[in-house]
Amino acid sequence: MRRRRTKKKMNRRVAKDKTQKTVPKKYLTGTKGSERSQRAKDIARMQRLYKAGKKVPKSLMKRIFG
Repeated sequence: MRRRRTKKKMNRRVAKDKTQKTVPKKYLTGTKGSERSQRAKDIARMQRLYKAGKKVPKSLMKRIFG
């Protein structure tokens, strides 16, 4: 008996920020101007460190999550 091939379901892509292309927009809502760009830079830095398998500093975590 033959099996039917089913089409793989594609996941919806998340909307990214214009300036920091790797950071999703929803992480930056509620902020404006320099605070927004600084938060985007911090999140992007945390992503790079995590992907590289390095330690994320506690000070960076505090700055992002409060």
